[in-house]
Amino acid sequence: MTCGQCMKLTLDWNCIIEVEENRPQANHVNELISFHRMGRFEVALLAASASENNKSKRFPGNASAFKDRVAALGWQDLPLVPMPGVFGLSYWDFCYCVEDGEEFERDRDAIWQTIAPSVPREPVDHLAEGQKVTDETIQSEELAKWRNIWCDVISAYSHIHEGRDVFVTNNTRDFQKNAGKLFKLGMKHISTPAMALATIEQIAKA
Repeated sequence: MTCGQCMKLTLDWNCIIEVEENRPQANHVNELISFHRMGRFEVALLAASASENNKSKRFPGNASAFKDRVAALGWQDLPLVPMPGVFGLSYWDFCYCVEDGEEFERDRDAIWQTIAPSVPREPVDHLAEGQKVTDETIQSEELAKWRNIWCDVISAYSHIHEGRDVFVTNNTRDFQKNAGKLFKLGMKHISTPAMALATIEQIAKA
């Protein structure tokens, strides 16, 4: 485990929801951010979180809703882990152009195969026969479940691509359960907020 100021933690989307809804690990998430503000560690949010489904199970359509939710939590000072640009599913201010498309697809597919092997990767496979993938359909409620997995995969990819140390999530089914396989793909450590906080407190005392 990396120590001190060089340690970089990434909070996934459910960490935001944890605090918004005052769930059991909300205090742990807030404590992690407090350590960030003390300058001991870096805690960042994911640009991919801006592409998560809204309550109507549709694609948000713009990044304003994400920015507003972050602002409501007082987290505007947290850095953002950029995501690869994907037409119809990412926002220009939050993403970067992929230089090697084949490498990106290979790495993305390896993550998808690890956390959702039984779910087809192509959105067209989740549509009615004869229905085409367009900007409208890819953002529709019909593809809400596919987008949930896509966001998890892109979140993991973004974290790995940036060489970050700890992926913080309560999604134990997809991430902690597959930690060994994800480690081989470059995801160094996966922790719940409570586990990450315990590690940071131990390092801070050293």
